[in-house]
Amino acid sequence: MKDLLDIRKEIDGIDRQIVELFENRMVLTTQVAEYKISTGKAVFDKEREVSKLDSVASLAHSDFNSHGVRELFEHIMSVSRKRQYQLLTEHGKFAPTGFVEVKELDFTHAAAAFIPASEEAAKSYFPEECGLQKCADWREACEVLQREEVNFAFLPMQDPTSGYVSANYNLVAEYGFYILEEYETSPQPKDRYLLISKDRVTLSGADKISICFEAPDACGSLYHLMSHLTYNNLNMNRIESIVISRDPLDYRFFMDLSGNLNDSAIKNAVLGLRDEARNFKILGNYR
Repeated sequence: MKDLLDIRKEIDGIDRQIVELFENRMVLTTQVAEYKISTGKAVFDKEREVSKLDSVASLAHSDFNSHGVRELFEHIMSVSRKRQYQLLTEHGKFAPTGFVEVKELDFTHAAAAFIPASEEAAKSYFPEECGLQKCADWREACEVLQREEVNFAFLPMQDPTSGYVSANYNLVAEYGFYILEEYETSPQPKDRYLLISKDRVTLSGADKISICFEAPDACGSLYHLMSHLTYNNLNMNRIESIVISRDPLDYRFFMDLSGNLNDSAIKNAVLGLRDEARNFKILGNYR
């Protein structure tokens, strides 16, 4: 039997070879990215990756190792894609989000919808000349905003019964609205409100981003998507989900992140999520 220290020395030697080969692979990944930049080819090619994973997994000599090789190469290919997204951002190949930055919101001749739970805060938030329209609930306020009877809706962030935001965020996504600002009357979660609009506007100095996307109930699906956040050192402040389909079981996830759409790390993550998540949406970049 070999001495443990000798075995570890052999492992260390193999690890050095793995690192060297990984770095060689990343050099080639850069060349792939440059080709894709020049040709406009998409970074994420699902069929190519599935084929590649099947190919490398078949090289292993046991079921256990085959599964391990597949998982290893899933991570390697994920890191390669993230490097390609970084290079796309550095080359200015970031598709515009469509958000218009403004210094302040204009409430001149504006009207806003609110519900009983946000009435007192709405009267405090809006100038006196702004018309206010009372609605029964979030859904009615969204309908009024959709019909353009008002310019804004001012609504509680959380559902008063569950304490979650996912149901209300889902209405923002469903109607295609955007969050413009978060307003609070006290540090208590129940006293936080959202200003929403049909306009894709972000205020200067915005430091919070709300996003949503869909993912199937499959092993690792959420993990791989969230890796775009961790790899870019982004801070996630909230994550919630709702079931959007039961057969097959699918989820819509809602996340609040710290950052601004102009940040390079945010751009990198958005590029990856746009490519790899289903129905990715930016619900707002606000403060």
